[in-house]
Amino acid sequence: MGLVLGALVILLGLFTFYQEYSSNKVMESFAKMVPSYAIVLRNGQLETINCKELVVGDIIEIKYGDQLPADVRILESNGFKVSVV
Repeated sequence: MGLVLGALVILLGLFTFYQEYSSNKVMESFAKMVPSYAIVLRNGQLETINCKELVVGDIIEIKYGDQLPADVRILESNGFKVSVV
């Protein structure tokens, strides 16, 4: 009985690992499909750039549903709400 239970635990562990691995791959592919862009104020004009090109001191415009890095400083807001995902 102990051998059967041990084999069952190992099989379930392998199955769970496979499920986690495949779901992580799917999530990574979604992240690659949808590039993140930010609306940045540079040289007095708003530009849309890739988030990887953001540098310290950039002023970004935020809309509803935008994801933000944790170190953003909010200069001005109107009805701003934060939800943790």
